[in-house]
Amino acid sequence: MSRFDFLHPPFDVLTAAEREQVEKAVDIVFYPNEEVILGPGQAVDSLFMVIKGIVREVAEDEIIAVYHANDTFDARALIAGNSVHRFEVHEEALVFVLPKEAVMALIESNPVFGAFFFQSVSEKFSAMAQRSGNRELQTLLTATVREACVKTPVFLDSAQTVLDAARTMKQQRAKSILVRDGERIGIFTASDFRDIILTNTPASTALGDTAHFNLVTTDAGDYLFNALLTMTRHHIQRVVVTENGQPTGVLEQIDLLSYFSNHSHLIAQQIELAESLDTLKSVAGQIDRLVAVLSSHGVKAPQLARLVQTLNAQLFARAWRLIAPEELVDNSCLIVMGSEGRGEQIIKTDQDNALIVRDGFSHPYLEDACARFSATLIEFGYPPCPGQIMVNNALWRKPQADFHDQLYRWVYLPDADAQMNLAIFVDAESVAGDAELLHQAKRYLRSIMSDDAGFYLRFARAIEQFDTPLGLFSQLLTKSQGGVSTLDLKKGGIFPIVHGIRAMALEYQLEASNTLERIKTLVEQGHLEAQLGHDTAEALGFLLEMRLKAGLSMLADGKAPSNLIEPDRLSTLERDLLKDALAVVKRFKTTIRHHFKMTGF
Repeated sequence: MSRFDFLHPPFDVLTAAEREQVEKAVDIVFYPNEEVILGPGQAVDSLFMVIKGIVREVAEDEIIAVYHANDTFDARALIAGNSVHRFEVHEEALVFVLPKEAVMALIESNPVFGAFFFQSVSEKFSAMAQRSGNRELQTLLTATVREACVKTPVFLDSAQTVLDAARTMKQQRAKSILVRDGERIGIFTASDFRDIILTNTPASTALGDTAHFNLVTTDAGDYLFNALLTMTRHHIQRVVVTENGQPTGVLEQIDLLSYFSNHSHLIAQQIELAESLDTLKSVAGQIDRLVAVLSSHGVKAPQLARLVQTLNAQLFARAWRLIAPEELVDNSCLIVMGSEGRGEQIIKTDQDNALIVRDGFSHPYLEDACARFSATLIEFGYPPCPGQIMVNNALWRKPQADFHDQLYRWVYLPDADAQMNLAIFVDAESVAGDAELLHQAKRYLRSIMSDDAGFYLRFARAIEQFDTPLGLFSQLLTKSQGGVSTLDLKKGGIFPIVHGIRAMALEYQLEASNTLERIKTLVEQGHLEAQLGHDTAEALGFLLEMRLKAGLSMLADGKAPSNLIEPDRLSTLERDLLKDALAVVKRFKTTIRHHFKMTGF
């Protein structure tokens, strides 16, 4: 008999005793091709989980869902009592059948399991994130020493002096050195200088007389958590890392703790210390790896996006300071816009940046510096913007007064691109230079904003560019691309939320750029109903998470990331949550239509 798979929701929250109950109660049934498992209006007395084969959910001859291995159906009908749709076998299927009595007993004994059947939209999103958090802790507890940032050891001979050690440590920016004394290996640390000063030890003293030869070591294959326990037990700040008994590195406590803090501190530190663009390029690659690691550890997309925004801002600022003369940096403001400005971009995407130059300031290297900056970001892996919204384009590199004039034209004398350009600028954040130049531009924009409702209607109408891919019977509406059914998360879900909230933020002159912060403020000020605001925020977080996972999968396969997903490859829970999220998008778009008094839609 096939073993029941408890790794998939909602069965992944069951206790050992509850799993035993399932195994005792569950049965296995074979269904041939085209057999109807459940029909419309039929009483539902079991929960089904596909072992192998394919089952289709059909409403009035329209396929609205496809179930593969480990997918469950029909949880909602089980609670309601009757099936609404028809479930038929597309490819002969082997199915676990769990009686309703057993399911109800589990619901009574396990509230988390029961929540799967009764949760609201936002509660389901939160529950899924909680499961990811549990996986994160489990992964961190099994990470090995070699996965952390182990520093290459710096060696000196025992006959060399304390002064030699000081010079070497300063040159190598090291907090410790390893000392060779014949067959022995010792360690000399920055802390030892305190004792040397207190005891008036001469700088000419040999390292062999001051180093510590009772090394505390850890194997590269040991768990990081054990390394942390070793440091705590011995009251030390570093351990020597060995492989096959030989020292291969030094693991500092700050590096280990940074790993447990999601690695970001180390990357930020490397950016700050970088003295060349080549070094920064290497760090940019570390951000990519950080994204993959944290996502696999269960860090939620909105939090991950804000972390990446911070690191990218530091990276861009450092690159700009390495490229541009100091006086140019001080008399300008480098800004990022669009999703980067909002703090909602995780995987590297098209550049959206600009430069506001202080009125009256000019520099002969301005154009060359901007061209080099754009080219550098391309080398770092940030693709050029197809619309040329970059500092190497004179349209996005202007003196302050010219920028203000451009904002005025976008509002009162709009051309075909005015609405898009204005939307991109509204999300701007400064990353380097004089941030007051951007603040003044935003204050100017707010001061000229019209009270004309027609302007905001035209601005908000962009939410109607794309239909929400959710049908009348809650089926996912896909398009075929290369013979594969796909769904565009950005067009169908992310963009309508982002732009609708952006339109309201513009109308009410909110200073926040991030969509979740804007939602929070709109709710607090009474402009957005609290439950809809909560559901919209949760739906956006889920859609960003789904796009991130799909993008990382594409990168792992050597493909360029996109906004497309394949719904047929999602689990039952993921498909249900996607439907719930898109239903929220529909509700939200209806609210925006009413708010801005759109007609004819």
